[in-house]
Amino acid sequence: MATRLFYLSTREKICQEFGRWIDTMAAWEWYATFSFRDPVDPRFPNWTKVGWKSAHNALNCFNAALIMQLDYINPLWVAVMELQRRGVPHWHALVANVGDQRRMSWVDWWYDHYGIARILPYQADRGARYYLGKYLMKAQADIQFSPALKAQLIRRGT
Repeated sequence: MATRLFYLSTREKICQEFGRWIDTMAAWEWYATFSFRDPVDPRFPNWTKVGWKSAHNALNCFNAALIMQLDYINPLWVAVMELQRRGVPHWHALVANVGDQRRMSWVDWWYDHYGIARILPYQADRGARYYLGKYLMKAQADIQFSPALKAQLIRRGT
């Protein structure tokens, strides 16, 4: 029992610290989740699930499309991937520097290309820990930063 309490409290502390760190990165505007539909492509009949690499490519395509719509202003985002029960990657992201972009336009863009998305206004009172920390602590997870945010973190030395 003591080990379990230690594990839970340590896990919670890691989530809180991770969230505090993410809160310092940007003035977050959106909280987004990105899911993938199963691929249907007659050229690849044995491809039944989106994998890790495809999920990363999709996130990079999302970034490139945003840059184009923002007239080459770079969005900032941090995304944490988890595996859904069906074994398919799923992204949870915080996004900033999106100007006057309509959230629903990007929900539609994701649907046209990959599957279901939810993009909601970021609620600062909940904090980044609420949104991303719990997903980073899953057994299989990944974290990705937008190229612009990576560069910013390197310049800051964090």
